[in-house]
Amino acid sequence: MAPASRRGFSTKSDSTVSFVVSIDRGESTHSGHHHQDCRRRSSRPHGIRPSWTYAQNLLNRREDEAALRDAIALAKPGQDLGPAGRAYSAFRALVDHGSAFRPGRLVVVAADLQSPIPPEHAAELIAALREIVIGGRPAPVVAAAAATAVMDLRADVESLALLCADAALAKTLGWPTPLPLLAGELFARRAAGEGRRPRPGEAGWGRLVALSYGRAALAALDLAQDLSRRAVRLADAAPKLRAKGKTGAITALLGDDAVSAAAPIAGLSDRARRRLFDRLVALGAARELTGRAAFRLYGL
Repeated sequence: MAPASRRGFSTKSDSTVSFVVSIDRGESTHSGHHHQDCRRRSSRPHGIRPSWTYAQNLLNRREDEAALRDAIALAKPGQDLGPAGRAYSAFRALVDHGSAFRPGRLVVVAADLQSPIPPEHAAELIAALREIVIGGRPAPVVAAAAATAVMDLRADVESLALLCADAALAKTLGWPTPLPLLAGELFARRAAGEGRRPRPGEAGWGRLVALSYGRAALAALDLAQDLSRRAVRLADAAPKLRAKGKTGAITALLGDDAVSAAAPIAGLSDRARRRLFDRLVALGAARELTGRAAFRLYGL
């Protein structure tokens, strides 16, 4: 989309915003891998900032992106991830396979966000969200209403409300999984010093949501295009690799923000795995994300 279109985007109506977000569906989901990675990375306009930052901001945590990435990517099974890590885990749970609007899943997500809700309230909320989604209204309007419904249940769960808004938007547009669009854009506006914003249900909330989704959709398009270029470079490098387990390594890089060099990959020993990742870095097909000599993490 041309820069001139972006400058004029804020004047569009809610229905036009919905249309642009629908375009994002087509542009950013042409590959399952790209959509999966985009949903984890899309959190802030004008640059690749993964859902690590989204999770950090969601609970107003102070961990920087590198610290949070380490906490997640290097965690052992069953290890406590800390508050910000659990917020990231909450979004990963929300976008897992199957419908996001299931009471059991919502209970897990709410607990990870430090906003626990009892199962009976979760079932009540899911019923309300399903009614909102099938109303036939533009997607940003549905998302705004979903966030308000969550806040009507409990006033101190705005983080959960924003996640549910993203889930409602995805459901309305027929996306296979939600993208973390709304909260990332709202927190970017806060960081830019734009002052207090309307909360779900307050005057101006619907307009703010529509404009935020429009801006976030444009950023998601940029992100999807960048990820597509990176994925192409990785695919082009594949024939130059001799390791038998290269397919598993490539799949891992396409499927997540950061892959630990210590993470098992079928067909690759520890040494072969590290050599393969280093070879991909030398070919310009992957990046080492930490700058460390040990506990290295790799990504697109």
